Amino acid sequence: MKAVVVESLGAPAQVRSDIDVPEPSDTQILVKCIYTAMNPVDAFMVNTGRLVDSWPLVPGGDAAGIVMKTGKDAYSALGPKFKEGDEVFGCVRLGVKGHGAWQEHFLFDAPVTIPKPKNINFAQAATTGAGILTAFEGAFDVLKLPLLDPDNLPEAKDEWALVFGGAGTVGKFAVQTLKLSGFRVVTTCSAKSFELLSQIGADATIDYSKPEAEVISEIKAITNGNLNLAFDAVSVNNNIVAMLFPSLPTTSSTRLYATTNDWDPLPDASLGFKSMGIELGPIGRPDAKALNERIHKYIPVVYKLLESGKLKVGEYIEEGSGVEGILKAWEMFNSGKAGSKKVVVKIADV
Repeated sequence: MKAVVVESLGAPAQVRSDIDVPEPSDTQILVKCIYTAMNPVDAFMVNTGRLVDSWPLVPGGDAAGIVMKTGKDAYSALGPKFKEGDEVFGCVRLGVKGHGAWQEHFLFDAPVTIPKPKNINFAQAATTGAGILTAFEGAFDVLKLPLLDPDNLPEAKDEWALVFGGAGTVGKFAVQTLKLSGFRVVTTCSAKSFELLSQIGADATIDYSKPEAEVISEIKAITNGNLNLAFDAVSVNNNIVAMLFPSLPTTSSTRLYATTNDWDPLPDASLGFKSMGIELGPIGRPDAKALNERIHKYIPVVYKLLESGKLKVGEYIEEGSGVEGILKAWEMFNSGKAGSKKVVVKIADV
């Protein structure tokens, strides 16, 4: 089959047509790729080698497609066993042979695969997996919020939560998740994204390009210091949090900071708040048992929130088609021209 392959660390991506179709294990499903999305983790793996089991690598973390074959114990988090023809999406097991989504057929680990609701299309689904799971990990594991009940959402409360980088894929889902959890949400983003963030639930927006001192001042004025939770969706805000939290009034609550940056040193705990990096990278791997169990519990909630429209998918740009089109989509992603929109490519017809 065809695939986009990176032969070694930092090498250019190229199309090959001699890749074997992988065989699912008992708890896996073989998926025909309909759409895949470009993701920062793809660049991270290609440029650093982290999460890569071996080279050559087929990148591709986010995808949506149709089940072609199932293992004998490939059960959905919704209960039934997956079957041929089911529509699914999610984040693949990263850096492992057979799992990369930049190929015509790839493997999903059934327990962490999300069934696709009928009200979103394959392109929308392909933009969603890694982003929503990262947001849920940040909110419900790191920030210690109770997992949402889609049929009985919490009442709004006069408490603030902060999201750095609300316009990105993870940020948009973090804003929505915290809002659905009852918080008032303030987020940093570019001025051109103010309206979009307001539409999906942000109560206040701050231009991220302002000097750090101004951003901190605005956060304090907006929240009146009633802020105990911060979520960095863009991995670059450890320093500003280290200045912000100690400057707020003392509180009896524990202040918590979740960041997608799981490689740099976290802020010093002596500053009066607890920090933790969000680590979605090991998803699906057998040694990531606790992570996989949490994701398995998130999936019914994700499904219901998407199906009901309470959780909205992000905007995207479709670039290229077929496996060859991935190279064009990858070029656009790396150029930054898509802005905060996801870049997707249609690999095959349904």
